[in-house]
Amino acid sequence: MKRATVVAVAASLLVALVVGSSADASLPLTPGGSVLGRRLPLKVYASVAPPAHQFGTVVTARVAVLADSKWVAPSNVHVAVHFAPYRPTGPPTVVRTSNGRLLQITWTWKLLCLTTKCLPVTRASSISHIFHFGNAHVEYVSPTGTVRYALNARFQKVLALTRLTPSVVAAALNHILIWQYHITPLPGPHYRVSPDLLFWLAVALACVLGAAGVALVARWALQFRPARAKEDALRSSSLERALTLFFCARAHDDETLQRKALERVADELPFDVHELSETARALAWSPETPEEEEVQEISERAGIHRRNGEPEP
Repeated sequence: MKRATVVAVAASLLVALVVGSSADASLPLTPGGSVLGRRLPLKVYASVAPPAHQFGTVVTARVAVLADSKWVAPSNVHVAVHFAPYRPTGPPTVVRTSNGRLLQITWTWKLLCLTTKCLPVTRASSISHIFHFGNAHVEYVSPTGTVRYALNARFQKVLALTRLTPSVVAAALNHILIWQYHITPLPGPHYRVSPDLLFWLAVALACVLGAAGVALVARWALQFRPARAKEDALRSSSLERALTLFFCARAHDDETLQRKALERVADELPFDVHELSETARALAWSPETPEEEEVQEISERAGIHRRNGEPEP
């Protein structure tokens, strides 16, 4: 059963033998034998997949170490790789598996290159470019820090293919600009609300707001006028009543009431007609009884037309 397991693990790495493997003859042989055969303490394999890819595609690189755990401690195995001009997209993933004394350590890198150095087009080829990675160098370090085992494994060639057509490649090599375009008709715009309706709604709203603003300003401005208008209206009404009282007293030959009515007329006449006010007061206290014509003249000059106690039509 143990031998079958060893054979199965070794068979899983036969593909890597095509890629590159190393079993350096300078390695010291294990005196008690090794599960790897040939009394070797460890073996190294390197591979790249896919071996051919298009520009800008992620490439996977692996380095696998098979070792006999009797002679090799996993923590003391170190690997150094160089993938220029490709660069790892992140740190490698490390997987350790074991079966009895058989130990396998696998490092996996994801490689990508988008620089001009990785362009697949060269002067010699217009469709591909072959890249050679440096060897994978594996060292086994003793607890004292000295290198006990050191092996190299070779990666296979990597073929990068272009995504461009030969005509475009030729134009790029000759610095010729090829302008290609395709006009795709765009669908008509869709609106949640018709632009015309929205425009007229905005105009109507602006008119309403403008009218409201004018109304507010007018209402604010009219605050300064009602008091004076009301005062003038009250004064005119009192003047009319005083004149009416005079004419009524005149009709009833009540001299005392006539004089009191004229005194009231003098008080109710506005200040801008001071002359009329003095005239009415003089008539009220004149020795003779005031004449109706004189009071009528005061009434007309004050803008009030009365005859016999009634307003004229």
